[in-house]
Amino acid sequence: MKLVKKLLMVGAAVATTAGLGIIPAEASSSAAAACWTFGNTTSFGTYGGQVCDSSHVMGWAKDTKADGYCVFLRVHYPNGYADGPWACPKNVQKNWDWWAPQGITHVSIEKVYAP
Repeated sequence: MKLVKKLLMVGAAVATTAGLGIIPAEASSSAAAACWTFGNTTSFGTYGGQVCDSSHVMGWAKDTKADGYCVFLRVHYPNGYADGPWACPKNVQKNWDWWAPQGITHVSIEKVYAP
């Protein structure tokens, strides 16, 4: 009987853990993984990724418009913000893996003119 209970507990743990890998495209969070996802498409670019442990961003930005601008991720935290690498020209994507000095409040896509 003890073996059956142990097997049931292991099966429940595996099923619970397997369910954590399914994350919807919109912003969401997982208490076990301490991560939330972000992403969107704008008129000038698209971006996505996740923030884990409230200060680790792993994301990307892609320039989708041939307009002379570069796009980049901007990570906001209580006392400021930090910018990721610029993605340009059109169809160039840049990845960014960075640790913030404080907890990240939100992530946005920005653009800068690059003549």
